[in-house]
Amino acid sequence: MNFGKIKRAKSSAGFTLVEVMISFLILGIVLAIGYTFIDRTFVSLDRQKQSLDTLHEARNFLMVIERDLREMTRVVEIDTIFKSSLFDEENALLYKVVFEIPSRKGSGFQLVTYTYEGPEKHRDNPNQQKVIYRQVEGEIKKALISKQLNYLKVWGTDGTIFRNRHVDESLIDYRNYLAPHYYHPSNPTANGLRELEKIRGIEIQLSMHELFDSTNKPVKQRTFVTRIYPRILNAKYE
Repeated sequence: MNFGKIKRAKSSAGFTLVEVMISFLILGIVLAIGYTFIDRTFVSLDRQKQSLDTLHEARNFLMVIERDLREMTRVVEIDTIFKSSLFDEENALLYKVVFEIPSRKGSGFQLVTYTYEGPEKHRDNPNQQKVIYRQVEGEIKKALISKQLNYLKVWGTDGTIFRNRHVDESLIDYRNYLAPHYYHPSNPTANGLRELEKIRGIEIQLSMHELFDSTNKPVKQRTFVTRIYPRILNAKYE
C-alpha cells in the first residue's frame, strides 16, 4: 500500500476545505458591503425625494399666494394667533386669511381665502394632517400644501419697506423699530398698526419639514420668507 499517496490526498482535501471557508467568508463580506451600500443609497434617495417634495410644495404655494397678493385690493379678514408680544413664537400662526382681488373673469372683484386645517397651533401630530387650502369665491377649495408643513405665519404690514438691522443696533431696538408697522388688533406701540383697513403689505413665513429620521420624526426644517406690497395699494413701489 502506498502511504505517501494517501497522505498527499488528505492534505489536498484539507486545503480545499480551507479555500471554501475563505471563499464563503469573502462572499459574506462582499454581500454585507453591498447591502450596506444599497441601503444607504435608498436612504439617500428617500431623503432627496423628501427634500424635493418640500421644495415643490413651497415653490407652488409661494407662487400662487404671491400672485394673489400682488393683485390684492384689500385684506378682508386675518385670523391668526395674536400674542401680546408681536415676536412671540406662536404669534401670527395662520388659521384663515381673506383677500379681495380683481376678478380674473374680467369684471368686479372676488374673494380668495386661505385656510389652515390641522392640529392646534400647528403642532406636529402623526394622527392629524396639516393642510393649507386656497379657495376662490364660488369655487371649490384646493389643497396647496398637504405633505410636510411645519407652520405658516401671516402678518399684515403698513407697507413700509423695512431697513436692515444696523451692525451696532441691539435686537430689542430693532424690534421696537419694526413693531409699530405690523398689524395687531391691540398693537401696544404708539401709532401702531391696529386697523385692518390700513394694511398695505403682507409678510409670509412658511416653514416646511425637509427631512425625517427612520421613525418618521422631523429632523430638519426649511423656512421661506417673503414680503409682498400689492401693486394697487402701493403704486409708488412699482
